Amino acid sequence: MADFASVMPYLAIALLVIVAGWWFLSRVRVSPAPVAMMPTRIAFPSLRIANLEASLAALDRPEDVVIPFEHAILVIDYPLSKPATVEISAPLTQGFTRAALVRAIIDEYDNIYEAEEGTAQTKTVPRDERNGLANRNRTDGAYGIYGHDLEDLVLTAARWTRGTDGSVRIELSVES
Repeated sequence: MADFASVMPYLAIALLVIVAGWWFLSRVRVSPAPVAMMPTRIAFPSLRIANLEASLAALDRPEDVVIPFEHAILVIDYPLSKPATVEISAPLTQGFTRAALVRAIIDEYDNIYEAEEGTAQTKTVPRDERNGLANRNRTDGAYGIYGHDLEDLVLTAARWTRGTDGSVRIELSVES
């Protein structure tokens, strides 16, 4: 008994140090704050947005995973007066393959142009009725599309970044 009594203060101090250490570590951030990833560019061979099948056929290595995250926010801003941000999900948990990304982009452009026609008071002038310029007139629908029909658009690249909050944002390079 005398031996235990002499060790007791050391055990109490050790227990106090362990509890204080646990409390401190539970309150203090041990790992560094997340850092945004550098932007990554994915080049495409000038894909026609209006032709999904031809665009998929033109892809080099369509099954390569190019964005290793399952969810992303797609930003479509050309030729829109009011940019669209759309949440998209990859069909694979490993992320977006090149083909899945192109399919999602083209599907969302189709949805945007369809929504524009459905919400616009000023409708698109048909190509054969346009005087002077061949460009599409500006419509006043949900996105305010101007200048180009869907058939005019060409996807040349996508750029994705992962923010500090973990969200993945995809911005497009679209030309006409």
